[in-house]
Amino acid sequence: MTNKFGQVMLENLRGRHCQLLGVEACTSLDTQKERFTSVGWEGADAMDMMSVYHSLPPADVHRIERLEFLDELELLQQLFHHYCISWAYKDKDNLGLSSIGFH
Repeated sequence: MTNKFGQVMLENLRGRHCQLLGVEACTSLDTQKERFTSVGWEGADAMDMMSVYHSLPPADVHRIERLEFLDELELLQQLFHHYCISWAYKDKDNLGLSSIGFH
């Protein structure tokens, strides 16, 4: 959120009275993971939405990119780099939860 795109996005949200509380603590994928492991989770992982988008099946990507409002793919990419999915796990039974992810 420290680049120009992130700052404009935050200003627009504030203008709509939508505060992203805690945004200062979430500056990277690593800080997202640290939020979990620092409070007792065994492990954590995170992916930005651009990585998630690239892991979708090609047919889904093609369908999404045909939508009318997605005529600015560069803007979509900038937006996706500012959001992420994160998850954490405790695997006391050694089920292999650390290997969960997007492939």
